[in-house]
Amino acid sequence: MKYFSIICMLLVIVGCQPKVRKDKNLIEDILILEVPYEKQIKVLEELGYKLNDSIREEDIFGQLRELIDYGHKLSNNKVKTFVEENPYQDLYFTLGWTKYDKTSKKFITFTDKCIWYDLEFIDPTSSEYITLMKRMGKITNGELQFEDIEYTVDTDNNEWIKFKVNGIKKEWKLLQVGYIDDSFFTRFLYLTQEFNTKGRYTYFDNGSQQFVIDYATPSEQKEFNEKTGLQRQWLTEGKHFSIPKDE
Repeated sequence: MKYFSIICMLLVIVGCQPKVRKDKNLIEDILILEVPYEKQIKVLEELGYKLNDSIREEDIFGQLRELIDYGHKLSNNKVKTFVEENPYQDLYFTLGWTKYDKTSKKFITFTDKCIWYDLEFIDPTSSEYITLMKRMGKITNGELQFEDIEYTVDTDNNEWIKFKVNGIKKEWKLLQVGYIDDSFFTRFLYLTQEFNTKGRYTYFDNGSQQFVIDYATPSEQKEFNEKTGLQRQWLTEGKHFSIPKDE
């Protein structure tokens, strides 16, 4: 009977062991318990990621379903379980998404804090560069203000973006039409250095070609990583995207 009791106790202890999560996006291999969906939402809200008024919970679940289940067959409860077993990562991506509003016929961002992106979203000869530049300005909370943005193509078939940032005229020569210029993102890093902004652009990915661009001060970056367990990085020259050829 004594040995039987000991065996039972050992089984209970083993069954209650927390999961060890090994993930390159975590600061280190640490013991991670599942985090309730509601708590993740609350923590992200406390970090400043407030949903825009027209975004509903079903919008979040719909996008999460598309992110983690290409067949779109998972129920909300199963999506919720997946998010709780993989704290903050997929939810963070989703907060950088947009939805098309049929009434206003415009795309509405889930939040104005971050941008979920994929280089394939850039359709050559389209206005996507303009849309992206506007969003890159919006997440800086006014530190970088873009206006009079124009997209043109010269006689050599090179794409150009002409604009004003904080009242100063700029023009960026991109690649030729038909090519996606990922150095476009690196140029924003140069602007934070030129204008000596308090915040800097950040970068996060989950190992795929998709990524989240954000903006934070050093203290905000530290707090975000500590509270979410994610290893969000600073957008760094030559590390995440190409260096512009004219630099």
